[in-house]
Amino acid sequence: MSIEVPKKVKYLIIGAGVHGLSTGWHLAKELKARGRGTGEDVVIVDKTTIASGASGIACGVVRNFYYQPAMGEVIRVSVEVWESDPEAFHYQGVGYMALVSEVQANDLDSIYERQERGGYRSSLICGEENVFKYMQRMFPDWKARGLTRCLHEHQGGFAFNTASMFGLAKKAEDEGVRILSGVEVTGFEMNGDGAVKRVETNRGLIEVETVVIGAGPWVKNLWTKLDLPLKIDITGRDGKLHKDVDMW
Repeated sequence: MSIEVPKKVKYLIIGAGVHGLSTGWHLAKELKARGRGTGEDVVIVDKTTIASGASGIACGVVRNFYYQPAMGEVIRVSVEVWESDPEAFHYQGVGYMALVSEVQANDLDSIYERQERGGYRSSLICGEENVFKYMQRMFPDWKARGLTRCLHEHQGGFAFNTASMFGLAKKAEDEGVRILSGVEVTGFEMNGDGAVKRVETNRGLIEVETVVIGAGPWVKNLWTKLDLPLKIDITGRDGKLHKDVDMW
């Protein structure tokens, strides 16, 4: 049976992994909530099928253990999404633990402080003997020494990768989003302002108002098709501007 690809769509999302599927689901809900449309305005295309790329082989860990401060609030909300429907997402809320020696102790202290400010449930255990006893209470055969910090996230856990992606896809489809497999993006047609007006695929042209690229590791190919710069300027930690750095 041939895939029916629309000639025109308001929102086209490229990629049916975690980024594309989550964007489709949340966009559909937001359009409805604001009275600006429904999931029927959203189409997700993938050159193969749902979870056929990195999302289908990911380790599935769900945690808020990130050193970058900007990630903390984003991940906190992300964990809440996983917790909102564990059965649909095949999510196991078993928590997450990180143990380090003194050389990384300050990093865990900082992460814990951010989690505490954001209301993310976790415990910080300090001192080698305290860490050792804490771990032995859970794992009687624990023998590791030299660890002076334990960050125990009582939220987080893991999800079964492929199954969770199909659960996410169903969430999107229940909102009216169409997910089309076997539709490969081969190019873009731009308007005079440099915005995408049509997306070229192996199943024909799709006229669009907005394109969202959620292609994960394949984004470089689409970046090139959009004629975006291969060199960029970056301000380093030293405050200096480093010009013409390779994008990829």
